[in-house]
Amino acid sequence: MIEADFALFNVDELVTVAPGCHAEARGDLGVIARGALAAQGTDIVWVGPMDELHDAVRLTPDATVVNTHGRTVLPGFVDPHTHPVFAGDRAADFYRRALNDEGYLDQLESGGIMATVKATREKSEDALLDLAYQRADVFLRYGTTSIQAKTGYGLTKNDELKCLRVLNRLQHLHVLKIVPAFLGAHVVPSDYGDNADAYVEGLTSDWLPAAQPHAQFVDVWCDEGAFTERQCRRVMRAAQDLGLRLTAHANEMGYGPGVRLAVEMRSSSVDHVVYLDDDDIEALVKGDTVAVLLPGTTFALASDVYAPARRLIDAGATVALGTDFNPGTSYTQNMQLILTLAVLKLGMSPEEAITAATVHAARAIGLDGRVGSLEPGKYCDFSIYCVGSYREIPYHYGMNLVESVVACGEVVVREGQMVTVPFPLARSS
Repeated sequence: MIEADFALFNVDELVTVAPGCHAEARGDLGVIARGALAAQGTDIVWVGPMDELHDAVRLTPDATVVNTHGRTVLPGFVDPHTHPVFAGDRAADFYRRALNDEGYLDQLESGGIMATVKATREKSEDALLDLAYQRADVFLRYGTTSIQAKTGYGLTKNDELKCLRVLNRLQHLHVLKIVPAFLGAHVVPSDYGDNADAYVEGLTSDWLPAAQPHAQFVDVWCDEGAFTERQCRRVMRAAQDLGLRLTAHANEMGYGPGVRLAVEMRSSSVDHVVYLDDDDIEALVKGDTVAVLLPGTTFALASDVYAPARRLIDAGATVALGTDFNPGTSYTQNMQLILTLAVLKLGMSPEEAITAATVHAARAIGLDGRVGSLEPGKYCDFSIYCVGSYREIPYHYGMNLVESVVACGEVVVREGQMVTVPFPLARSS
């Protein structure tokens, strides 16, 4: 008999996203009707129908039992593309795009990202940590239990390292699982004028070796208004030489070589991918790179051109979804809203969208062996939704439908509020 110190009872729909986890797991999402789950320590040890639990699992005397009295349970969302370390806001950019028909590339030239860079450089490490901690709470309250978190708003060696240290400290202070990604190759900062090559030289020869102990991934932006294929390739090769994994922003602003470069360099993911030709899609199908779609960004940019999700999925590419949480072009941490946009704007079924926001997103950030589905051997990370079916989540949009969240077998959100005891900030001084 399996021993457990945590149990989840009476779930109307236990959405495991692991069709093979039990004979009663139905459909592409492995849904178990009137399901249950058990965990020992941080990990799931059993899933199945409620009427089988007591014969299969022995609960310890001090076990935590969560009774949903119905409800729908999903794995914690995995958000593979976020930028949570920044100061200030870009509300003015938002309204200029919405009301004055100003384009995003125009804003890159007139301020845009550099406005956030200036505000971030001016904040201390502790102040940025305080802001990032609050944002981590919000991710959890909306049902996200794992993220990839990118730098990119320092754009000097010291400020990029400062942002990485914030992410490292947050990893130890918060229950949200955080995968740090170094995005020094975000844009060329105004300090360098038009001399992108000089900036890339500093990145590859000096910044990356200093960042290596603090990052798991290195990201680049290969696109109009950012970096060229040649420059990105140089950064990516330098990162690989240091043993770091790769990801990339590409083909957000127009057609270009970024997607094929990412696949060639064996990036774990390539993100945005709005403008894709047949060769791009063929490369993604043949390669191991996950296409991360970010419909919240397209929505916030008031664009009518969304990533071609249907073409990608029908061709056999692996598709994930993320928020692209950032102050300039996607100021949301709500993956439930991203599911809605995926259905309405990308033509994805709710089953495809949930898979993209869980197991596929976990693969994009290298955590697919531990998160993204509810099955034995993975972290006990899930959210309880106040709906009768998972299909209501994209449909009932604009609200937070999460009642409770469990991370690593501990209840961390109850009735929409954080219940973890706040950690004192580990001051850097």
